Amino acid sequence: MGNNQSGAPGGGGGGDRNGKNKQKKYEPPPAPQRIGKKKKRRGLEASSKIPEVTPSVKCRLRLLKLWRVKDYMLMEEEFVANQEKFKPHEEKSEEERLRVEDLRGTPMGVGSLEEIIDDNHAIVSSAVGAEYYVSICSFVDKDSLEPVGRIRNVTKRLSEKNGL
Repeated sequence: MGNNQSGAPGGGGGGDRNGKNKQKKYEPPPAPQRIGKKKKRRGLEASSKIPEVTPSVKCRLRLLKLWRVKDYMLMEEEFVANQEKFKPHEEKSEEERLRVEDLRGTPMGVGSLEEIIDDNHAIVSSAVGAEYYVSICSFVDKDSLEPVGRIRNVTKRLSEKNGL
């Protein structure tokens, strides 16, 4: 009786064979269900879900700053366009102003109208006694000019006369 085999019934092999005293073996966690890239959902679920943008305050501030820069650029573009549009007008008015100043120039003299040659020319005698063939400016009222009438002339340019 003392020589029982370990596998024989009623024997004492030293341990319980039913598995009650067994230690549990390490089992790895279950494998992931998907491998590779996550597939995009299609249909209503995917289209209704909007991704959340976390730094919304910074993005909003940047957007407002860019809008302000855009407004300034549009104002500058409009200003430049207006300047280009009014530039020829300013040049023309400057040219007219210079011509009038040239006609009004300080060296003036008083003379008398001797004879009207045609609609644009006349003979004028100065106070010194010399006579000049001059052209009559377009803004002079030709009906008010009379022979032996007094006129004001610009001695700097004797070809342009003005009625007194």
